[in-house]
Parts: sequence; structure tokens; C-alpha cells
Amino acid sequence: MSQYFENLNYTLSNEDTRIEYRICREGLSRVFCIGGSGARVLPILAKRPETLDIVDLSQEQLALIELRISAARQLNRDEFLFFLGYRGGIAGDGVGEDHRSTLFDQLELSAATRAFWSDREAAWRPRGFILLGRWEGHFQKLGRVFRDVLRIDSRKIFAAHSLDEQRVLFKEHFKPLVFKAFIKIAASEFVFNRFLYKGHFSGRSETRTESRSPSTFIEEEFTRLFQQTLVRKNYFLQVLFLGEIAHEEALPLECRVDVLDQVKKAKTQIHYRKENLLDVINKDHFEFLSLSDTISYLPNEAAHRLLTDLPSATPPGARAVIRSFLRRPPTYETRGWKRLESEEAWAKALDTTGVYEFDVFEKL
Repeated sequence: MSQYFENLNYTLSNEDTRIEYRICREGLSRVFCIGGSGARVLPILAKRPETLDIVDLSQEQLALIELRISAARQLNRDEFLFFLGYRGGIAGDGVGEDHRSTLFDQLELSAATRAFWSDREAAWRPRGFILLGRWEGHFQKLGRVFRDVLRIDSRKIFAAHSLDEQRVLFKEHFKPLVFKAFIKIAASEFVFNRFLYKGHFSGRSETRTESRSPSTFIEEEFTRLFQQTLVRKNYFLQVLFLGEIAHEEALPLECRVDVLDQVKKAKTQIHYRKENLLDVINKDHFEFLSLSDTISYLPNEAAHRLLTDLPSATPPGARAVIRSFLRRPPTYETRGWKRLESEEAWAKALDTTGVYEFDVFEKL
């Protein structure tokens, strides 16, 4: 699996971070979080744990997370939104690229992280950081095909203020058959495995547990989101279909005023750890574990024993949130743990991406 994590893959997030934010309690002693882009890390940091272990196999992703946390702690909200790229500039100030460089110079960063981003200033200086990842670049390319080649203009759909209005506009402006035909190619097993997962796609026919093919799964779930949720509040679909976050109602949780305020107040000791997740969680004990969808890549036996392999010192009340994309472990050994079914159902209903299954457990 490690080959997949040699580059900067994620810079925004393809996960709805409200899930972990609700399930993680405030003021815990020690919390574990898979790194990714860091957009899921910040809301967890806002819960002000005493210690936060951020684990990722990619040093590039850890450099992004350190930058993200430093920006959240040291910049005001308008500066943070501009610096990361959620906004092109600070409203009314008429500032541009030079201001982003000035803000970068103000941040407290390790020498290695500062050098990493200084070497890449030409990439982030014009537009910020949130769309620099390989995944985000791929989504934007798909969006250009939707708009420029297939003539699927979704802007009016995303501008709707009510679900009834959106359904009317969807019927008028969307082209379901064209979309379905394109997704059959763009979200095929071959494309996922070759271009996004570099040979480590868990949704391959021989490993996935989802009965639908990746393309059918994506096409049906995205259509459901357009029919059942207000997409002007969905940043994930806006990046995909519009190439940007066009409506600020959709800004992810890390942009919320109260979240940023709590991040600034947090006295959390942060450990950035370039390690395998099993090497960390099977040795240290945590009160909350945010495991993203890494479980999808584990062998079935390791996934099955995940909870019972955790240290015996794991305290009662500890919680684990696990996502699965196309491949969900057939079973978990849950001795000493209980499944929080109401939280799982809530997470599935809330999730703006529409592509994850959720497993939520609590230590007895």
C-alpha cells in the first residue's frame, strides 16, 4: 500500500468531517487521527484533546497538515479562507498573490515543512492549497468535461435555495443518460486503480464488497444526492461539477467560525507520525480513533481483529469511527466493544459524499 502514498494526494477532503466532529468528545486525554489532507484533523483538534497523534504514511501529507493547523491557529478567519484558497482574496482588501506569501512567512512551521512549501510556492501562491492534490486535480478535470464537452451545466442546479426548486432545475438542466455513460468510463475500476489509487484500489472486482460496480455505485449515489439533498451546501459536489466551492454555505467544517475559535484555544500536544496505523494503535491506547477509510486496505483478518487487537489499556468509553469505500470488512470481532448503530445511521444520512459506509464502536 505504501507506493500509493508517495505523493501529495489530498489537499481538501473527500470526507464529510462533521461525522467525527460530533462523535468525538471534548477534552479527551489522547486521540488518534489518520492524516489525509488535514481537513478532518482540524475539527477534531477543535475538541481540544490533551494529545493528538496524526498518522500518515506520506510525509507530504503531514507537511500539509502542519501548515493547515498553523494557519488555523495564527490567522483570522478571512485570512485562513484566503490563504488556503477557499476565497480568492480578502473581501474589499484588493489583495492578491503577494498577500498569500506574506501570510505564509508569518506562520510558525518546522524547518522541514517551511522548506517543503517554499520549494512549491509557484503552485500555491496564485490559488492557495485546497485544490493542489492529485485527487482534487482529477475532480476538476472531470468537471471540465461535464461542462465543456458534455454540456452538463449544473450552475443553476447548485444555485437553488430549496430542494423543490433544485429538483425542477435538475430535471431541466441535467442529462442523466449522458452522465451515466460518462461515469461508466470516468469512474471505472480501471481509471480508479490506474490513475487515483496507483494499483491499490480496494474496489477492484476481486476485493470489493459492494455489489454494484464502481461506476454504477457513483452514478446512483450522486444522482441520489442531487434528488435528496441541497447541493448548494455540498462542497464535494461543487468541486466536482463546478471546479470550485461556489457557495459559502458549502464551506467544510474547518472553515466554521466556532471550529476555528476552538482550534486557537486548544493547548493540544500534537505528534506528527509517519508510521503505519497498526504500528501505532496496537501499541498506544487512545480514547478516540478516527481511522478514515484505511480499513478498506487491510487484509480481512487484520480488519476483523482491529478492535480486539487494541491495547488492553484502551479505556471504557473509547470510540472508533471507521469509513469504508466499496470494500467493507465482512465481520469485526467486537468482544469488549459495542456497535453504535444510531450513530452509524446518522452518519450515513448526513454524509455529503454519499460513498461511505460507517462503522462506529464504543469500548465497554
